[in-house]
Amino acid sequence: MSAAARLIPYIALMQRIMPAKLLSVLTKSIGRMLANIQKKRRRVLQRNLSLIGVQATQDRITRTIENWTYSLSDQLSSLWFSKNKLQGMVQDRWSHNLNQALLMKRGVVLLTAHLGNYELAGSYLASFDLPVYAVVEDIPSGHTQVFNRIRRRFGMGVVGYSDVPRMLKILRLRKILVLLADRDLEGTGVCVPFGKGIRRVPVGPALLALRTGACIQIGYFVWEKNRKSYRCVINPVLELKPKGSLKEKTVSITQAISEELVAAIRSYPDQWFVFQDEWGSAEPCPPQPPCPPQKSF
Repeated sequence: MSAAARLIPYIALMQRIMPAKLLSVLTKSIGRMLANIQKKRRRVLQRNLSLIGVQATQDRITRTIENWTYSLSDQLSSLWFSKNKLQGMVQDRWSHNLNQALLMKRGVVLLTAHLGNYELAGSYLASFDLPVYAVVEDIPSGHTQVFNRIRRRFGMGVVGYSDVPRMLKILRLRKILVLLADRDLEGTGVCVPFGKGIRRVPVGPALLALRTGACIQIGYFVWEKNRKSYRCVINPVLELKPKGSLKEKTVSITQAISEELVAAIRSYPDQWFVFQDEWGSAEPCPPQPPCPPQKSF
């Protein structure tokens, strides 16, 4: 385990004993400092915001990095949160739609973007004793191990990014599987219109739903403007009736998912924490943008 990974629990402990006002000031200062020195990240954010279809002002770019710092701080602090504290930080815009989906007894593929405090969102839902499982990327040097401890704090299950059999089992048991759907980490997805550009996005969510009959929902967990509380939103179940071959159905569902994600990101553009340039084109997208041959999911 790397030295940085070993430090994370101690940073969380320092946050616990630090007065809340001081922690807020320190977090903002760190965010502002990072915003000033990370020139490459600022350039990437400017392109990302422009292609998502919002004005990429310097103030918005700075706020994005500051908001990311606040979200990371809260994720680490959740190691010592009680259920009441965590639940008290959040405005409920999710329970009705998620409960309706669970009543369908089909399993739920719950999708989000790298939007707001997506890590804390799973912990929040699990704090209500919901059967929540998050699909996570394996980060080397012990970071995954440390962050999985945080993720499991309130009972959320963790599934490896490549453990497809377990994902299928979770959905067939009518549970909730949470995935990020705005970045294709393995290069095996499809290219779809995304805002004003083209992005390769994962097809896994669509295939999981097709293979299990699970319903699909889009959700997000974002700061309110005053940064004093979060808003947890889960949209109604996507009404999907794709036709054609498996590939055509997969692309159709993936495009519908991306459209809802773009709408959410445009509502909170300074909380979209994607710091990589992964766009295929800056030009308006054709109806069916060509992609290189893909591996099967």
